[in-house]
Amino acid sequence: MPTVHRIAAAGILSIALSSCDRPKNATPGNSAPTVQSAIQAEIDRSLDATRRKDIDTFIDGFVPDFQIITQGGSRITRDTLRTNTLRDWSIIPATRELTMRIDSLGPVGSDTAVAYTSQHWDRLMLERDGVTRDTVVTTQKHREVWRMTGGRWRRAEVKELRQPCRRKIRSATSQ
Repeated sequence: MPTVHRIAAAGILSIALSSCDRPKNATPGNSAPTVQSAIQAEIDRSLDATRRKDIDTFIDGFVPDFQIITQGGSRITRDTLRTNTLRDWSIIPATRELTMRIDSLGPVGSDTAVAYTSQHWDRLMLERDGVTRDTVVTTQKHREVWRMTGGRWRRAEVKELRQPCRRKIRSATSQ
């Protein structure tokens, strides 16, 4: 085989093999690091909206047919999430620390991705008397399905991977 043909064959083989490294339905613009970075940016946007109690920005990060699947198997829709979030925010005078990180990515496709996340939320919450404040810290792990819509990644489904770990640290009465 002439040298030119061997070089051409090696080049074609190299291209064919390099295309096997990518998930079958992924496009060059959504490599795992690119997708992870874009999803983390959306998570950070959601966390900022939570700190500011901006419900419209918060809910915008979820697709219209979004659902949470709880440990007990019940499902919470986007509309119910909005209602529950506003209710919860009404008794949270301050978020002291709120972080969520992507632990790992599952399958990444052209318009869907799976992210495994860990959340930590330290906040002050009012007791029923409306005066006493408790420091409550919650940690939770999720399996999240993200969908590319409108040029950005948004949550389509969240599955709780275990019961949230929630602890009340102390109570204090506001003056």
